Amino acid sequence: MSRTAMKAEHVVINEHLTRQTGVPDAFRPHQGVLLECRDFVGQRVREALARSVGELRDELQARRLAAKNAEEAQKLIELLALLHTIGAEIDRTFSTGFEDQFQERAKTSNAASTFYESGSEMGFFPELKLVDETEIDTTIAVKNLATRLERACEAENQDLQTRVAFMLGESDIDGAANPIGPAAICEALKNICWEQDASGGLRATALELLVGRLAGEMSTVYHDVNALLVARRVMPNVRPRARRGKASQRMAARKDVVLPGEPDPSDLVKQIFTAKAAAVEKNDWKQRTGTSDLMQLLNGLQQGQGDLQFGGQSFALPAGVDATGNIISALIEAGLSKQANSIDGIVIDVVATLFDYIFDDSRVPDAMKGLIGRLQIPVLKLAMMDHGFFSNRAHPARRLINSLAQASVTWDGPLTEDSSLYRTAEGAVVRIQNQFAEDASVFASCLQEFENYLTEQERYADERAATLTERLKERERIDLARKVGEDAMAGHLANEELPAVVRDFIRDIWTRVLAHAALESGATNAPPANSERWTSAITASADLVWSVLPKQSMEERQRMVKQLPVILRNLKAGMTTAAIDEVRQKAFFSELVQCHAAALKAPIASAPPPAPPPPPNAPARRAGPLPGLQPIGDDPTPEMLELDLLTRGSWVELRDESGEVRRVRLTWISPARTMYLFANRQGQRALALTRAELTRRFANGEATTADQEPLLDRVVDDVLDELRG
Repeated sequence: MSRTAMKAEHVVINEHLTRQTGVPDAFRPHQGVLLECRDFVGQRVREALARSVGELRDELQARRLAAKNAEEAQKLIELLALLHTIGAEIDRTFSTGFEDQFQERAKTSNAASTFYESGSEMGFFPELKLVDETEIDTTIAVKNLATRLERACEAENQDLQTRVAFMLGESDIDGAANPIGPAAICEALKNICWEQDASGGLRATALELLVGRLAGEMSTVYHDVNALLVARRVMPNVRPRARRGKASQRMAARKDVVLPGEPDPSDLVKQIFTAKAAAVEKNDWKQRTGTSDLMQLLNGLQQGQGDLQFGGQSFALPAGVDATGNIISALIEAGLSKQANSIDGIVIDVVATLFDYIFDDSRVPDAMKGLIGRLQIPVLKLAMMDHGFFSNRAHPARRLINSLAQASVTWDGPLTEDSSLYRTAEGAVVRIQNQFAEDASVFASCLQEFENYLTEQERYADERAATLTERLKERERIDLARKVGEDAMAGHLANEELPAVVRDFIRDIWTRVLAHAALESGATNAPPANSERWTSAITASADLVWSVLPKQSMEERQRMVKQLPVILRNLKAGMTTAAIDEVRQKAFFSELVQCHAAALKAPIASAPPPAPPPPPNAPARRAGPLPGLQPIGDDPTPEMLELDLLTRGSWVELRDESGEVRRVRLTWISPARTMYLFANRQGQRALALTRAELTRRFANGEATTADQEPLLDRVVDDVLDELRG
């Protein structure tokens, strides 16, 4: 693809990013990578389709020869002819069709529909419009085929979808909005098949055959795309996602046993997860048939009682379940949800799935999973009484579980029963186990106490780290002043006519003299405007450079003899002011004598003398951008983007040479963003990194921003997304 075409496509994606996020496209460095992924996927799928068409034609030809009757043979002949027509142009047609699907989704994709819109009754299921019945059948067929592809490469597709959402500037996208996902591929293939002159049945068969062949290829294709994105530094460490299937399996099992006259489970799910309906159910749960009896059973189980009756069946906490085992799943297997009414049964199924996902999350330490697991019965009771638990992200119980998980994930080192975090969290869990019956305020109270503990812990860590900030500020001022001096001397350092000893002196010593002058004037962001010492140092450097260049006329030699004492005096004064030791001064002056002797021995030239040096106050080149600031017009790298998005309180994972990961919190950023100070949660360790070092670590995968999306919010989203699909 030409650069012009690529740039035009960048414009399309940039407009999308700016419209969706409000962030200028200068801060979105991944547009080109997304186009590269499109071309990669398109090429691999075209190659797979070309192979598939050939293989299918061979198989269908063999079936035609073995056909038992003329009608079957005729259908196979027609299907062979259709595949031949499709295969003849598949490279071109799929390339064009897939690009169209990509553009459509890149321009219109948005984050997955929220389930928490209080003003909408349709938060779970989209509203259907009246459309042609054939169009509905086709849409459903394509969706089913896309689902088939997704299931064939579930893990790889989920990782890719997360990365694509990031490149589009979204927190998440659904499968239909992924511009390089299975839905885009299936839609492009459907359009190719539907453009052929054949019956609807033949076209549908051809589409199903082609998608069936691709199902065996897409796992490898998406695996390789993810590897490409990792190499391009796009989310090298994708957050773990729960393996889907549990929620839909439980829902399917429930639908299989629905009796005539009973409500459809899908309608009940919509009712439970709609905010308005949840507000009504919060006051009416006691009116549901059997709910009070079920609550008595759960109260007994919460207190450790056994052999409790419900619906004519005995229930007890399962024996042999470890600390991270799903108690609710065991109760479901014992028949609990079948004995409950329809609404309570669905709540039981969903809460069990939530804890399945929590226990599957590899980031949460087992010790904290054990504590959260002890909340299974209280959370189930709460969800039955208050369906707002599912729809309200600010619900105290959800926030408590989120805080427990996030605190454990950011704990530095092993989380043991002796740690202050574990002891504090266990106190909250035990209190809920002992006190929660119907008054949910105990969750809010425990949340407040736990958040107070975390706030105090972070305050202590910040205070410990703050002892370093003054020194770091001074170090930054020195570094910035040195950069100002280096920029002012860059032209001299690039002058290859200068003797090496003079260039070394300017680089190693005179930039320090200039930095000292800048610091003294208080100007560390640009050359001082009214500093006599800075002006004298600039003049001295220009005179030094002039003095060591060949003197090819008598006038120049006479001028040098006259000015040399002043030049030497100014150089010595500058070094003394900047505290350059006498030994280094004497060493330089002894070598400078030889440079001056060589300049005076140059042959007399008939050509006019060289142009005079630049004015004393003019730096050799315009000062470059200060460390930590993005040069105008430069494309930011992913590492720069990650650094620019860091704020005080951000969590970062740092990986050392042994592979051990340390989770640290950003407690301070220097005024010019050239220094970053981190501390662990316990306040026991502090680490200061320069912007350059932190950029290097992000680029090498030694540093990543920690996933700070609340655990339970992510789990609920995954479960609802699965149920909606």
